[in-house]
Amino acid sequence: MMNLTQQQSDEIEKMAYRLIPPGLIAINIGVDETDFTQELRTPGTEIRAAFYRGHLRQMVEVREVIIKSAVNGSNPAQQELIKFFKSQQQYLEYE
Repeated sequence: MMNLTQQQSDEIEKMAYRLIPPGLIAINIGVDETDFTQELRTPGTEIRAAFYRGHLRQMVEVREVIIKSAVNGSNPAQQELIKFFKSQQQYLEYE
C-alpha cells in the first residue's frame, strides 16, 4: 500500500472532484499509474478514500442542480431524477 503525503491526498481529492481520470491523477502526484489504479479498486486504501471524497462531492453538486431543475419543470432533469430513484430502489426496504 502506498503512503501518501497530506498534499498528495488533497490533490487526489481535488482532481477527482474535477473528474480527472485516475491515470492522470497518478502522473500528477508522481506515483505509479498501475499501483494507483490497483489501490483505487481496493477497499480501505487511502487512495480510494481520497478519490471518492472528491468524486462524491462533485456527484452531490451535480445531482442538486438536476433536482432543482426537475422541480422547476425541466423534463430532461425529471427523467434523470427518475433514473436516480430507480437505481436507489435496490437498496430500499420500502418503496
